[in-house]
Amino acid sequence: MSAQNPIQVLSVQSDDESRSSLQATLQHIQDVELIAEAADAKEALQKLDDRTIDLVLLDLGLSDTNGIDLTKQIRKRHPNVRLLVITASDQPDDIFAAMDAGADGYILKRSISKALEMAIRSVRLGAVWLDPAIAKQVLLVMEHKRTIPTRVLPTGVMTIPLLPEEQTILHEVASSTCVDGVCMVDPSFVAKLTRFSAAS
Repeated sequence: MSAQNPIQVLSVQSDDESRSSLQATLQHIQDVELIAEAADAKEALQKLDDRTIDLVLLDLGLSDTNGIDLTKQIRKRHPNVRLLVITASDQPDDIFAAMDAGADGYILKRSISKALEMAIRSVRLGAVWLDPAIAKQVLLVMEHKRTIPTRVLPTGVMTIPLLPEEQTILHEVASSTCVDGVCMVDPSFVAKLTRFSAAS
């Protein structure tokens, strides 16, 4: 897609308040066009099949379906579509489930008005957007995790904690206001964070 073409956005929100809030915010973002909306999984998948979508803004709190499952379906059926998860929950289980589902960004609803544009542009460039409040929750999980993640190698089991520079990145995101690209992180970094999931 050429640089002058707007980012084509599908918004998947099940309640009127969230839908209206996103509409109002997107109206003020240059080069981003809300071309479709859906209220449930079936409608979202249909619209993805019917038209060219660059980015999905997906509310995990859909009333009739599991937002995590829909994230996985979109990732499987439309691997080139970027997906930004929007959630009201900062609970670790929800955060790690969203990360495991393979979304390209994670933003809390309370951050939308000030961070949505940066989040959209970040995931469009191939980075992962990590909301500071989410980074804080990941740090809390890491601090209380009793076991260090391991990897089984031919030569045995190797522990693989985050490297010092990776821990620094997470702390910087957690304490940032997301200026100067601080909240843009590498996808491989987020993959490492999922090792601290309660389910791991």
